[in-house]
Amino acid sequence: MSDDNGPLVTEAMVCPARGEKLVLKDITLPAMTPTQVEVDLLYCGLCHTDIHMRDNDWGISNYPLVLGHEGVATVRKAGAGVTHLKIGDKVGITWARDSCTRCDNCLAGRENICDEGYQGTYLSSAAGPWGKEPYNEHGGCFSKVMRIEERFAIKLPDNLPPEIACPLICGGGTVFEAIVDYVQSGTKVAIASVGGLGTAAIRFAKLFGGQVTALSRREDKKQKCLDLGAREFYACLGNSEAMAELSGKFDVIIDTAPVNLDLAPYMGMLKFNGTYCKVGIPSASDMTFKYDYIPLIFTQKKIAGSIVTGTRRMNRMLELAEDEMDTFAKDQEDWRTEIVKFDQVNETMDKLKDEKNDKTYRYILEW
Repeated sequence: MSDDNGPLVTEAMVCPARGEKLVLKDITLPAMTPTQVEVDLLYCGLCHTDIHMRDNDWGISNYPLVLGHEGVATVRKAGAGVTHLKIGDKVGITWARDSCTRCDNCLAGRENICDEGYQGTYLSSAAGPWGKEPYNEHGGCFSKVMRIEERFAIKLPDNLPPEIACPLICGGGTVFEAIVDYVQSGTKVAIASVGGLGTAAIRFAKLFGGQVTALSRREDKKQKCLDLGAREFYACLGNSEAMAELSGKFDVIIDTAPVNLDLAPYMGMLKFNGTYCKVGIPSASDMTFKYDYIPLIFTQKKIAGSIVTGTRRMNRMLELAEDEMDTFAKDQEDWRTEIVKFDQVNETMDKLKDEKNDKTYRYILEW
């Protein structure tokens, strides 16, 4: 640990160029500001987003690139202006590292919809308003040390293990935002596509009192989804006739699939005045969707998107997870989170991308 707040050299797993293997090398962190904390990274969840960013699937990556946005760390230094964190605190680092802090949304703790665009944890110029500063070279949680604004170092409950904390920090926050917005007691909510995002969505939707249905392409996920808290399960996705049999059934559909699909069968499953909410992001080459105005207007249905939550709801989500520890720790044996060392990051990213492991949706990288 350095004694001053000047630039700091540390090690990180770096992606040199689009689609290339990550390599361990020295990086230099910028000088620390009075409102930042310096943290030692212990764990980082591996998210499909990191794979998309490595491969520039969304067209918003700059290289070289230090990935990672599901970090669990301990505070080792606090700037003079830090007021809520202290050395030794366990914190989570998520998808955003800064925002304007002045607009109404930021003042309400909803920095994810900052009027000026939040600063992504490892985004840079290719990401437009979400990459105002060049954080691609030193920003992500695949680094051994990070410097980040105190506001975006989320204090974690002491009893929340990394196997639960890491997936919640990103994937959990992504679906939690949509569930807070659209689900309340009695809401008939369908979770479409059951992977890492989908499993978290089922749990949170049930905790909010929703009547949860899981939708998948595969019948073999049925019992697992019911065990997670779904009331019903249909292996109907990709089958327009099977989806049509669920016409007018749901108030809300939260679609977690990172692919661009025909909207019509999904909109058909909604009740009048229902909402289809997309949280899975397709590739940049397939971003455009189409839907007719007449059925949209005459049924008053809505098409929405949702991104990972801001600090206020993130804290609320983590408190809920702490209170419902049994719910979030109760994974079936063949869906259990797997912890691997950082020197296996390339093999693990390829395994996740190619879906070569049926026994887990979640990997945690450990230094």
